[in-house]
Amino acid sequence: MKKNTTAIGIDGGATKISGGIVKQLNETTFSIDGDVQTLTYSESPLNNRNFQPVDLDLQLTQKDNPLLQTEEVKQGQTILECCESVITKLAKTNSGNKCLLGIGMPGIKSPDQGGIMVTNNGPRVPRFLDILEHRLRLTGLKFDPIQKLENDSDLCGLGELYGKNGSFRGLKNALYIGTGTGIADAILLDGKIISFDNIGAWMPKSWQLKNENGIPIEKIISHKGMMMQYSKKTGISFHRLEKDKIYPELFINTDDAVDIRTNFVYTVAWLIFQRVEKLFVKKPTTTFNRIILGLRLAQLIEKIPELFDEIKLSVKKQIRYSQVLSQTTKKHYLQKTLIFLSKLPHAPIIGAGVSACQNAE
Repeated sequence: MKKNTTAIGIDGGATKISGGIVKQLNETTFSIDGDVQTLTYSESPLNNRNFQPVDLDLQLTQKDNPLLQTEEVKQGQTILECCESVITKLAKTNSGNKCLLGIGMPGIKSPDQGGIMVTNNGPRVPRFLDILEHRLRLTGLKFDPIQKLENDSDLCGLGELYGKNGSFRGLKNALYIGTGTGIADAILLDGKIISFDNIGAWMPKSWQLKNENGIPIEKIISHKGMMMQYSKKTGISFHRLEKDKIYPELFINTDDAVDIRTNFVYTVAWLIFQRVEKLFVKKPTTTFNRIILGLRLAQLIEKIPELFDEIKLSVKKQIRYSQVLSQTTKKHYLQKTLIFLSKLPHAPIIGAGVSACQNAE
């Protein structure tokens, strides 16, 4: 890490921006120094709580040249304002050091990696970094140019690989699955984080996956998806659930959520199973040494531990009856427990800080 610099990691999502100062403990270990700062978009006067993303199929047809309407531009400004606010608040604690900024956001990025061209749960912002850097310069902040807008999923893996107590440390091959508004998953192969952008031909991203009924799995297992299902079942508006903090851990064991729970357990297990099979088809002699569940997914399981047993049981059942996996591969996954919960609730922030330091070298 450069002398007289401070690394700031930013984790952007569909509902909030979170960030922290990331400290390098040694050559391969990083941790968050101080408190994590979080700003929800609902706290911004620019926020439109009724904003709805453009249909995903339409976004994909416009991937090279997004046609933005006024409301989408305004919601993009909300994200940029919150991102700027979190960065400047963290920077005030760094004693005048130049900042190294790492920023992760969901979605398909522009060819120059500076903008968001397609996103499932928010507005497209094609010139994200250009606008953000301009806003930051106006504040007088000293910072190195931001190299690229990172994928939030990759940063989860990077955080687990380099973070103190990270679950990827010392491993060769591993899988990470976390949920929030959407799904963030990361893959470690041969000791390196491999971006889904580079393996999409044989390992599709989670937001692209649908179950046998054609329903996107994000709508089944993500934090937001489960709340949307519960809202539809009960007639309680999603905004009311959010305001009253009625999250999945509070309703998943109720009579109204029996189907939600059943589908959640099966689909989390199915996603793990799909990753295992896809890896085997591409690399028959390679297996995951560990499978990590993180973010809101891990938090939910920690509060309702029996879900973990049910997920692990379902994974083993699907692997046992697989028509694709070899007996040797089945034995690897069935003989011992390989699924664990992440110990890093802010893995993507650490990953963003690590990326900022690596890009500055």
